[in-house]
Amino acid sequence: MLLDAYGRTAYNLRISVTSKCNLDCIFCHGEGNDVIGDSLTPNGIEEVVKVVTKYGVSRVKITGGEPLIRRDIVEIVNRIASVVGIQEVSMVTNGSLLEPLAEPLKRAGLNRVNINLPSLDRDKYHKVTKGKLESTLRGVRSAVKNGLTPVKINMVLLRGINEDELDDYIKFAREVGAHLQVIELEPIRIKSEFYDEMYIEPDTVERLLETRALRSWVRESMQKRKVYDLGKLNVEVVHPIDNTEFCAFCNRIRLTSDGAFKPCLMRNSNKVYISDALAKEDLPKILKAYLRSMMNREPYFKPC
Repeated sequence: MLLDAYGRTAYNLRISVTSKCNLDCIFCHGEGNDVIGDSLTPNGIEEVVKVVTKYGVSRVKITGGEPLIRRDIVEIVNRIASVVGIQEVSMVTNGSLLEPLAEPLKRAGLNRVNINLPSLDRDKYHKVTKGKLESTLRGVRSAVKNGLTPVKINMVLLRGINEDELDDYIKFAREVGAHLQVIELEPIRIKSEFYDEMYIEPDTVERLLETRALRSWVRESMQKRKVYDLGKLNVEVVHPIDNTEFCAFCNRIRLTSDGAFKPCLMRNSNKVYISDALAKEDLPKILKAYLRSMMNREPYFKPC
């Protein structure tokens, strides 16, 4: 295992396979990256994964934009899953295109999915995403049916949108057999006035879950996030903002869709581009860039 300068490992590689999306969510942070174009090919992605697995990466999460808009997404999943050393391949998606793809993705080697679902109200969902709620709900059910489990529903807390929907989310997640993640809104690539208007402190949700949970525990391997067992349903609360423990236990490094290693979601100043190395299949140069990126990893939130 390779350690960064703060003694942290990175066994989770997040690959943004495209910056494009078929929806237009008002809270989207685009993996914290302002990308002009996409340059990652299935072969280039596979080569990067082969390099990083030699230094401890065992899990890959495919992100976007919306990864399912890529026509070669099944091939990409298959190439990643076939790399020796990869133990899990997961994906973050808005779910709107997932219904017909869940089965071929599972066969290709995708283990599980996280599905962004900002509201269970049809009108609110359209307001937030410009999309149709029904297509995403069908995607959730198809993911569960085809074994992309545990399916995790991502509920980004938004004031005036979904703060009164927690019971509806709990009911729906139980009904379909999914898990629920309640996620703090992050002030990345969105206007400050929007953030101030929409932000909700997740502690209020945690206090409510504490009163309902049969038991609760902390996931040490996932930035010490709290998990609540509500009986046939686990609810996780993701609290990344101004959280020193979240950074102290970070196990991620990113590959952007324009071909760069990105050590931190919150920063763009220390990206290391490998586009030329990918084009030339220069594995030593890719490795050198990865090692440099690992040394560039630095907690964004630090203890006072």
